[in-house]
Amino acid sequence: MSTGLIRKQSDLTEWQSRIASAWQKSVASVIEVGTLIRQAKKELGISYHLLEAELPFSSTVAAFLVKIAENPVLSNPSYHARLPNSYNTLYHLTSVDPKTLAKQIEAGEITPNYSLSSAKNLRSRSPKPSAKSVTAPKSRKVITYDVGTLSVIAPTNVEQFQKDLSDLCAKYNGYVTHTHKEHSLAEWHRQLIHKQALVKIAKCEAEFKDISLADIRMLEDAAHFMTKDRNQKTKAEVIVKGEVVSRTCLPEDYKDFKRITKLLGRKEITRGFLKHWCIENKVPNQFTELTSMDKELYIWEQVRLVTERKDSKGGLKRLGDLASRSTIPKIKALAQTALAEVTRFENKV
Repeated sequence: MSTGLIRKQSDLTEWQSRIASAWQKSVASVIEVGTLIRQAKKELGISYHLLEAELPFSSTVAAFLVKIAENPVLSNPSYHARLPNSYNTLYHLTSVDPKTLAKQIEAGEITPNYSLSSAKNLRSRSPKPSAKSVTAPKSRKVITYDVGTLSVIAPTNVEQFQKDLSDLCAKYNGYVTHTHKEHSLAEWHRQLIHKQALVKIAKCEAEFKDISLADIRMLEDAAHFMTKDRNQKTKAEVIVKGEVVSRTCLPEDYKDFKRITKLLGRKEITRGFLKHWCIENKVPNQFTELTSMDKELYIWEQVRLVTERKDSKGGLKRLGDLASRSTIPKIKALAQTALAEVTRFENKV
């Protein structure tokens, strides 16, 4: 049972090794890996995102594999030799009605050479799977009992405290629900991480000579503003590859319009121009490519956004992207650590 606590590195390494070893892209291995991922999610809880960053495939592929492993027909070992090895093809077959799918396999219509386009075509022609036929049998309900409230002084070693708490939960097959009230341990930790982020941001700010931190945040806000569908009504005509095209731009009544146009030296600020300017001037921004982001400041800015609860969802997503996609080892490792800290006392429902 997951306790909702960040797990030790050895646990993550063990799961990563098991999944990587099973990843051979045969039908049997696809089912095995999907099953392992499902078990890892249940066992690791919120720590799963740290494991996900180290897997030999993306989070989208992981979701595909779980869906395949949960399919009652595709997971049947007697069919494996007749199925295509492509997980993409198998994923599309999960949307086919189980009875139809089984008939197609047994009739020899589906073979190891079955193509992705054929799977998509079969899915579009097949009736939707019956909820009754694919619903797993109900597991026996486990009755749990509330113990009470545990109050502690601020631990000098948070990881050791969590380990001790995790061991206690494991011993009695229980779990912990963290509270985020004013005097909770989670709130104490949030404030601690927030202060640390502000200190790190102040140190990182010295790296930028031609632009201030306030300007960096102003451009980040503008980038965020233009990603929203409701803010894409204002258009400007620009020339792209010799042709005049219409592009979304900042409206003149935007709060920082005058400051931004003065900083960038241009009146019409389109998304493309803002992205190009930020890349050219090495300004960390959500429009720039996160895989090559080399500024620690950007990581600490996401921590600040999360701990200040200003853009928790966006900050966590960008930290997750950096933790899994960064090509710079130092940045990737820092993002993984930061992500683990800001989610340390979050509960996975």
